Amino acid sequence: MASSDDSIEGMGTGSEDGEGSISLPDTGPSFQVRVSTMDSLLCTVTAYGEWSSHTLKKAVQANSAWSEHRQRLFYGTQELCEVLLQANGRLDKLSDLLNHPCEGAVISITAVSRTRAQEEFLEALAGTLGGGDVSELIQHAEVRGDRYCMLAVVAWFYNYPDLEFASEELKTDREFILQCVTIYASCLWCIGQHLVGDRAFMEEAIRRSPFALTYASDDLKGDEALVRLAVSSSPNALVGAAPRFKDMKELVLPCVTADGYSLRDMSDRMRADREVVLAALCNQPTALEFASLALKADTSVVDFALSHCVMQWQRHKVQQEAAAARA
Repeated sequence: MASSDDSIEGMGTGSEDGEGSISLPDTGPSFQVRVSTMDSLLCTVTAYGEWSSHTLKKAVQANSAWSEHRQRLFYGTQELCEVLLQANGRLDKLSDLLNHPCEGAVISITAVSRTRAQEEFLEALAGTLGGGDVSELIQHAEVRGDRYCMLAVVAWFYNYPDLEFASEELKTDREFILQCVTIYASCLWCIGQHLVGDRAFMEEAIRRSPFALTYASDDLKGDEALVRLAVSSSPNALVGAAPRFKDMKELVLPCVTADGYSLRDMSDRMRADREVVLAALCNQPTALEFASLALKADTSVVDFALSHCVMQWQRHKVQQEAAAARA
């Protein structure tokens, strides 16, 4: 899902020679960004180091005739694009993207225009963010074959994490699929067995998102090296592994500690292990329902779960009161 950006308020009107202004908190060093097409200066804006690439696009939109969805902004050969940065696992902060400019520096950026079909699609997609049906939006072949537009569907529209709308060419593009995995591993559910059964591909997918293990072929779910690679990044990725790994206490214990509800997916032996169950209850007291019958009948285990329920409720109440005090 796309992250929200700083709100843009009080934007000035830019001109070809002038400088647009933006009323935003002074976050990080301020510097001038000169945005030019191949032919002429589009606008100049004052930007801040903590801004995201999306915030910069909003600023350019306020100071030119180019909408944020029309813009492709390049710093050298690097495209300043929140979706592509997310797809490649990079942080989206101007100070990092622009090589840490000092206060008052002048940075030159090149603007390239998207096609009208792409611009209209991205604008419509942003308008349906979080709900609705995007299938009607994706009719133009140019959009279906556009890497950025299809990545935007995955990144912005979590109800459609699959690649059913992408062109056949993109569906067979390994790097494109890996970019989608970096954003949302669930997109792997609809790709062919030739990829989810390809060890080299799945190893890279797991490096980008440990939960890609869930979508691996049965053979690869039983590959111990891949399972350990996944759980080394996220212990609760164990839920996607073959059953034998869910009976290994050394793997199960950190998994249920991170996600108590994952106890549900562990072996009968692990769900009857007191240490494992108590670790799960520390995280999610209601995970008691997944413990063995013997442990659910153990009054000390039940008391432990109840005490942690009370503790969680108290923490929640304190957080609510603190939020109310800040409001």
